[in-house]
Amino acid sequence: MIELAVLVAYLIVMVLIGVYEYRKTKGMLDYYLAGKNLGVLIVSFSFFATYFSTAAFLGGGGFGFVAGFQWSAFLIFFHILFAIIAWLVIAPPMKRLADKFGSLTIPEIFGMNFGKASQITSSVIIILFFQFYMVSIYKGAGNLLEVMLGIDYKMALMLTAIVVVVYTAVGGFRAVVMTDLIQGILVLFGGILLFSAIIFHLGGPFNAIDSLSKVETLMGSGRNLFEFGKIGPPPIVKAGMIIPFILSLTFAISIAQLASPQLVVRFVAARDERVIQKGAILTPLLIGVFALCVFSIGPFGWLIIPQYDDPVKYLKNSDLVIPFIAMKLFPAGLNALLLTAIVAAAMSTINSLVHVIATSFVRDVVHLSKPLDERRELIMTRIAVFVFALIPVLLAINPPDIIVVIVGLSFSVITSAFLIPLLSSFYSQKPSEAPALASMIVSVVVCIVWYLYFYRTYWIYPVVPGLIASFITYAVFWKTEKVLTPTPT
Repeated sequence: MIELAVLVAYLIVMVLIGVYEYRKTKGMLDYYLAGKNLGVLIVSFSFFATYFSTAAFLGGGGFGFVAGFQWSAFLIFFHILFAIIAWLVIAPPMKRLADKFGSLTIPEIFGMNFGKASQITSSVIIILFFQFYMVSIYKGAGNLLEVMLGIDYKMALMLTAIVVVVYTAVGGFRAVVMTDLIQGILVLFGGILLFSAIIFHLGGPFNAIDSLSKVETLMGSGRNLFEFGKIGPPPIVKAGMIIPFILSLTFAISIAQLASPQLVVRFVAARDERVIQKGAILTPLLIGVFALCVFSIGPFGWLIIPQYDDPVKYLKNSDLVIPFIAMKLFPAGLNALLLTAIVAAAMSTINSLVHVIATSFVRDVVHLSKPLDERRELIMTRIAVFVFALIPVLLAINPPDIIVVIVGLSFSVITSAFLIPLLSSFYSQKPSEAPALASMIVSVVVCIVWYLYFYRTYWIYPVVPGLIASFITYAVFWKTEKVLTPTPT
């Protein structure tokens, strides 16, 4: 079976890269940040590959089958917008601040700028909610291998986890970014290939759009796929909240580029600010091309899926849309390339997440409470990679929801907790711990409470109330502290 052979060859190459980078890893700076010596190509492709996981391929691409092109339009717009902002507003000051403090992790930047309580709190948030996010990526990889290769879902989860754990634990951040370069190229090529194949199969872009507008779907005329507020998950449409839902969810997923530690740590690892300047051009371009291709695919499923299967199944689980389309349209050789590209998307994100979790746990919790020598810190970090990579595998056996919902909630918490303190770190002349710490805690609580008790009434994703709560809390604590602090005479 050619798909399996290509996939196995790819997995072997990833492990070999991990072994090779292990030999080049000389100490903590190498293991944590690849020696802070990354050039623009590696930084940009690593950012791109880490950000776009199976959640993008399967969740982002497939959900358009349920929500139409309104989903595609908002998601593409926000992705490009926040990619530009991330590289222009966040990257330069983060690079300068991390170099100034000699920080190896994002929580350590908080610790140096605000204090130990902020460092530990941000680390705990990373550990908890990145585990939750990884569930969605494992689920995507499991669904993909299950549909396209007929592999048992649980076996697919373990296969994905074991390979990532081996090369990440062994090779550290060097292995992460070098595999990201290869995986990023595969992911970009796979997205372009998939979109091009579908459009070609449907007789070109104009014919595809015309055919889609005339098709009858289970949600009415195909013209509804091109309009705002007409289609989506039935409870949300019934509540009349489809536009707020789509806007807040696409916003939640995309704004994560500004504050997610597994992404912004690439800015710290860049060789110098010239790399950041060039990356500000290359990275949004990569993200824009991929987003335009992949996030536009879902609605075209209505011209393909009903020919072979009951579309109700795919409305209930839109994560299956992309694997099914690929399996039906592509011959074995192209199927193998696409399968490898989507698996690469999963692994390029999992490796970064588990690396950030492990380094944060050891550096910002263990080492902070009881300083370790460099050798012990490296050993413990490698062990932590194994542990934290396998926990979400167990959770992914019975995942709590479809991919886009899991990703949206995780990104909501991370973004709400970190964005305001990060901006304060960069642009405040006198950073203070109380406002930063309070805003982190309050935003996390608000996101969780909103999701549990209000989300299914208002259908607005937690990132919106979370960011508002974070900003207000920071402002109130900062103002109170300023009033209570006596002015020097």
